[in-house]
Amino acid sequence: MLIGPPGSGKSTIASTLAPLLRAQVISNDALRKQLWGKENVQGPWAVLEHLLHEAIDSAVAAGDNVLLDATHAQLSWRQRLMHRNLGTPHMQWIGWWIQTPLDQCLAWNRSRQRSVPEALIRAMHIRLTTPPDRPDASEGFTSLIHLNPADSHLKDQIHGALQTIRRHEER
Repeated sequence: MLIGPPGSGKSTIASTLAPLLRAQVISNDALRKQLWGKENVQGPWAVLEHLLHEAIDSAVAAGDNVLLDATHAQLSWRQRLMHRNLGTPHMQWIGWWIQTPLDQCLAWNRSRQRSVPEALIRAMHIRLTTPPDRPDASEGFTSLIHLNPADSHLKDQIHGALQTIRRHEER
C-alpha cells in the first residue's frame, strides 16, 4: 500500500517497485479513468471502492502481489482496506510511506499534465505528518517503509526496503 500526498511520486515508485516485487499495480486514478473516462473525475466513492475491491480480490485470488497506488491519507481509509476479509489467512500488508518534502510535491505537481489543487496537497501532507492519520506500523503493517523519492539515494532506499521485506518473508 503506497501512502503519500498527490505529487509525491507514488505512481513513479509503483512502476519501479512492481517488477521488483512481481506485483500488479492497482491505481485509483486508473480505475477512475476506466469508470469515468478521466483520472481526475471524482465520481461516487462507493462505485470506485466497489471496483477497487473487485480488482484487489481478483489479484489476490490469482496469487498476485498487489501495489495499491493511492494517497491513503487517512487512517480510516487504510484500515478499511486492511481489515477486509480477502480469504487469505496470512495477508502481509506493507506500507510504502512516500515522504517527499512538501515543496518538492508542489514543484512536481506543477510540472504534471494533470495537476492537483495545491491546497489539497498541503492538507494531505499535513494529515500524513500528524496523528491520528500519520502512518504507523501498529496499524497492521508487516513493515512500514519510508521512502523519499526526492533523495538522491532512492535506489539504496529501495534496496534496503526489499531486504527488510525478504527478512519478514523468511520468518
